[in-house]
Amino acid sequence: MCQYAQQCCSTPDECKAFRDIEEQIGHCTPDQAWGMYFVSTGSVRENIRLAVMKHIAQGNKALLVEFPELAPAKKGDHKSG
Repeated sequence: MCQYAQQCCSTPDECKAFRDIEEQIGHCTPDQAWGMYFVSTGSVRENIRLAVMKHIAQGNKALLVEFPELAPAKKGDHKSG
């Protein structure tokens, strides 16, 4: 199980739901992923957010453009002021 699934899964059904959403995000366009995120709520929205974060971390630049706020923070990105 990946770190993203560990954050949202407490039962096998929840893990399956996350994996299904993760797979769907991998097959859809960034616009479709955003649409899914926009219309969802609760745990479904959280699973979509985590799946998008995982795909961005794996190098999906198209999702990064659509969801820049979900990009992993890099060292030195902290803004002090």
